[in-house]
Amino acid sequence: MFFFGQSLGKVGKMPYLCSKLFCLYYTMRTFLKRIGLLLVYALLSLDSVYAESDIFRWGITAGGNISKVDGTGTGFMNTGWHYDSSGGYYAGITARLSLPILNFGLDASFVYSQEMADIESNGASIMDKLRYFSVPVHVRYDLELPFLSDLIIPYLFGGPQCNFALNDFDLYEFFRQDPESAKRLYEVDSEYRTSTRVWKLDLGVGVILVDHVQVSYFYAIPFESSFRFKTIYDDSKSHFKMGTHRIGLTYYF
Repeated sequence: MFFFGQSLGKVGKMPYLCSKLFCLYYTMRTFLKRIGLLLVYALLSLDSVYAESDIFRWGITAGGNISKVDGTGTGFMNTGWHYDSSGGYYAGITARLSLPILNFGLDASFVYSQEMADIESNGASIMDKLRYFSVPVHVRYDLELPFLSDLIIPYLFGGPQCNFALNDFDLYEFFRQDPESAKRLYEVDSEYRTSTRVWKLDLGVGVILVDHVQVSYFYAIPFESSFRFKTIYDDSKSHFKMGTHRIGLTYYF
């Protein structure tokens, strides 16, 4: 009986606890909603202030990629390989911050980028897509022209670009077309790997037209391999880097 009565007491307290928890949940939700609205208002206010002073601008950007694979290695994987340039594209958002110091500034972008790898060897060939989430960050230097700064502003820029791979490059499909290479690869152990992150260095030039339109070009110098291959039987090792020419068009709001 004591145990049964104690259980009834606990059950009787449940509605009270549930009401308290609901009140706490409602209060926290209201508080977080107000904080979120304040943050949005602050960001919009900051954007409007910066827009009036032309310090901060944001916009959309898109353009084309022209990539070329450069392979280095040892053993049979370093003989008879040919690489061709291939096209791709990118699109995303960008932001520009002008610093009131000697015409310097910064820009950063968050874009989806697709690059094409074109490889040929011993009659076999493959053109496959490498998809990245790309984050370039650049230091800019504006070359202001007397009496023309309201119409056109040339600039130089450079900085790092970090690419996060969204898919794998199917190099095995390439080897399946090459009987000689396939025979070696399928009879022995081999290891293939696509880099999940690739760092590059961007160097380029651009021009801003009537304060809103930007046209730019840069070359992305690869620091790391985009993909690599290794065979055990002859210790062949190949590293494939992809340099990219990027031509883009940006519109700032």
